[in-house]
Amino acid sequence: MGRLVEYILLLLSVVLVVSTLTGSTNNYYNEPTGNKGFTDCCVNTKFAEFTNLSLTPNPLIRGKECEMQGIFHNTKTIQWGILHVTITYTFKNYINITFVDEKFNLCDYFVDLFKIQCPLPPGIYHDDSVRTVPNIFWPGRYYGKVTAYNEEGEEMMCISKEFTVK
Repeated sequence: MGRLVEYILLLLSVVLVVSTLTGSTNNYYNEPTGNKGFTDCCVNTKFAEFTNLSLTPNPLIRGKECEMQGIFHNTKTIQWGILHVTITYTFKNYINITFVDEKFNLCDYFVDLFKIQCPLPPGIYHDDSVRTVPNIFWPGRYYGKVTAYNEEGEEMMCISKEFTVK
């Protein structure tokens, strides 16, 4: 049993060294890195999307306000949905620490953003929201991903972004 543990530890150390040298652990689930803007990460045909997204200031500052602007367009009525949000911190360029991995009621989010309750009819909606960056976030680079699912569990939209917090 002791030899098995030694082999596993040896294998893990080799994987860690090789992945650190090649930089392959510098991304999150093989998502693209280095993207300065928002990325559409939807894996299927979407019927809702955000366009012209911006997040200011850049970099974000802990404890200070940030503004997100964008245009939301949906082509089908949204009766209900789930918003899955993940925010991951890249620690020392070789390990990812998840700060946020939460699911929210999408209809509550629409009320917050657009002041409209579900069902949300097809249309174009403008977002200009201001939030405070939580002090819990460490200074550094983060990867955020937001995915929305409808009542049947179908992916409606997905956006991701790398951002920096100071």
